[in-house]
Amino acid sequence: MSVWIGKTLGKIKIEKLLGRGGMAEVYFGRHATLTRPVAVKIMHGYLDGEGDLSTRFTREARVAAGLRHPNIVQVYDFDVYEGQPYIVMEYINGPSLSVYLRSLHERGGRMPLRVIRRLFPLLASALDYAHSQGLVHRDIKPGNILLQSRTRPIELGAELPADVEPLLADFGLVRVLDAPNQTSSGLITGTPAYMSPEQARGRTTDHRTDVYSLGVLLYELLSGSLPFDGDTALIVIQKIIHEPPAPLANVSPEIQAVMERALEKDASKRYQSAGELSNAFLAALGFVSEANTLPPMTLPELRELRTTPPVAISTPPANPPRRARWVLPALGFVALTLIALAAIFFKPAPTAETISTATMDRAAPTSASATEAPVATRPPTVGVMRFQDVAAALDGVTVKVSGMPFPAQGSHYEVWLTLGETRRSLGVLELDANGDGALSFVDAQSRNLLGRFDTMEVTVEPSPDPSPNSSGRVAFSSGIVSDSLSHVRHLLVSISDTPNQVGLVHGMMTDARLVDEYANAMLTSFDAGDDAAMRANAEAVVNLIVGGQSDMYADHDGDGALNDPGDGYGFLLNGDSPGYTGGVYSHTQYAMQVTGAPATVQLHGLHVMVSVENVEHWSVGLRDLVLSVLQNPSDDSARATLVKIVALADQIVSGVDLDGNEHVDPIAGEGGALTVFEHAYYMADMEILFGANQLMPSGPPMEFTPKPYNESG
Repeated sequence: MSVWIGKTLGKIKIEKLLGRGGMAEVYFGRHATLTRPVAVKIMHGYLDGEGDLSTRFTREARVAAGLRHPNIVQVYDFDVYEGQPYIVMEYINGPSLSVYLRSLHERGGRMPLRVIRRLFPLLASALDYAHSQGLVHRDIKPGNILLQSRTRPIELGAELPADVEPLLADFGLVRVLDAPNQTSSGLITGTPAYMSPEQARGRTTDHRTDVYSLGVLLYELLSGSLPFDGDTALIVIQKIIHEPPAPLANVSPEIQAVMERALEKDASKRYQSAGELSNAFLAALGFVSEANTLPPMTLPELRELRTTPPVAISTPPANPPRRARWVLPALGFVALTLIALAAIFFKPAPTAETISTATMDRAAPTSASATEAPVATRPPTVGVMRFQDVAAALDGVTVKVSGMPFPAQGSHYEVWLTLGETRRSLGVLELDANGDGALSFVDAQSRNLLGRFDTMEVTVEPSPDPSPNSSGRVAFSSGIVSDSLSHVRHLLVSISDTPNQVGLVHGMMTDARLVDEYANAMLTSFDAGDDAAMRANAEAVVNLIVGGQSDMYADHDGDGALNDPGDGYGFLLNGDSPGYTGGVYSHTQYAMQVTGAPATVQLHGLHVMVSVENVEHWSVGLRDLVLSVLQNPSDDSARATLVKIVALADQIVSGVDLDGNEHVDPIAGEGGALTVFEHAYYMADMEILFGANQLMPSGPPMEFTPKPYNESG
């Protein structure tokens, strides 16, 4: 039995061993007060007393803890216990990709292409994000990728759930990109089979070594084997350095070309980013890129709506035709409004150096005098509070500040969520020498925090603090004007109009995922020769889109039962229901145009409106394509139409990078449901302002012409 089991590290009690690696052991633990499960990585004893490695651990744990991406395992804390460093991380209740692939291969199976198409862009997005933060992983491999589903447990050897997501773990070997002199002394680090040639030679590496390793992973996912193997690590390393990879069998020339460039020996000839590799792979498949712009949190599955699962599970073909692109005309009004809002947002704000206890209740800086020309200005801000999903919808909060004035000596800052006289402490906000700091909080009962609180405060508390209550000395605060906040809550918390009283954005996102899942099942059913299953899945897609009050909501396959895996609310206007697209659009408008609506709500609200119009437009096109297949299932062009259906359904969820800038932007023709989700969450951001009882500054007055919704889109 491990000596660590039963011990308490900080507030974490170690319960059981999860695994051992070359540099560490990983344990399951539980936070004593939050009762939250965590993973604890304890470094091996041979690091004790080695100053350079100890410094490296501290440096890399600190930068890893700053990563915030839905496909990167979150680092919560790090410390040293009795001379041994450890890291506290998010616990993922799912297998590694390595374990899952092994179980699949033992049964003679291969990962379906549609699953690769889902997982690979998400991993690429995570890597590009880490690289943008100055970090290199240097050990990308299936064992460092965890699989997670919010709908059901992942079973080894079984088909992965439709909502499966990969999470990149173990940044224990990361390093700062712009500090090549801070590497460990001459060590070759990484797993041999996934090493880049420069890594295998022990030379200086940069982010392109991760791009190479990602290419090895893609090769393995497509073929079920590695590009280089051998009886010893030395043989593998020699092959990596000197030999070309074996060509993939039964793939198109386009995919082979992608693999050859991904595995280039010369890093300068390789893809220069993970996103570039992902886009090239998807283009070689005939699919436009999935969204690189992902929401800042994972998507909650708030309800179990499915009444029948997709019928078919066979794999779609490897090289379908390129998906159709649906482009909306540019919105001139939106462009002009964004320019106006940009003038407000990017005006520099002054900062202070120290806050004393005598100035806690001072108001925010006053506006310019009446004799001066009016100028769009914003009061000074020191940071932002953002809601996010951890175990459930909006059950987490992150606070990030920069250049915050220091509290008086003998005191510290504490952050609170507030509602009237109710206060909920988020914890102590610690600042570094530059006045920068960050704080994360998760509700132990997984409650929606935006629904329970409407403002936030930062108070000055004595050190040490004998009382758990607020001192009432408010240094900073923030909130959204109540009329605007009520509509933001309709988007993100709850609204009585929906069948399950879910927030409109969450309902739309869930149905978009279902539409994508059943559209993919149509193609796999068709390829399997199962016409009945194809028609049943087609009926589900149509009914999800049109809604329960539409004349088109029907038993399209004639089996005597209505197939709708959703809640019947629909995407489009149906009867007296606006559908999810209409509901999101309308309440976003309302949140933006009330008196005092913050400029941040207006800015991100415009992004939501543009993207939800894309989703609505694509949904109408998808509905019509599916109906055409139902009417002529044996048509010679049916399969080509089905490929378009799959592509368009994917596009509804992920959007499309039309301009080739490697991002899915919130603009006409690009942003999809994920973009709607992302910017709806940004609408709830609270900028942290000087003084008590502050509301975020309002943007310019906005008026909208009512949108003429109809069932035909």
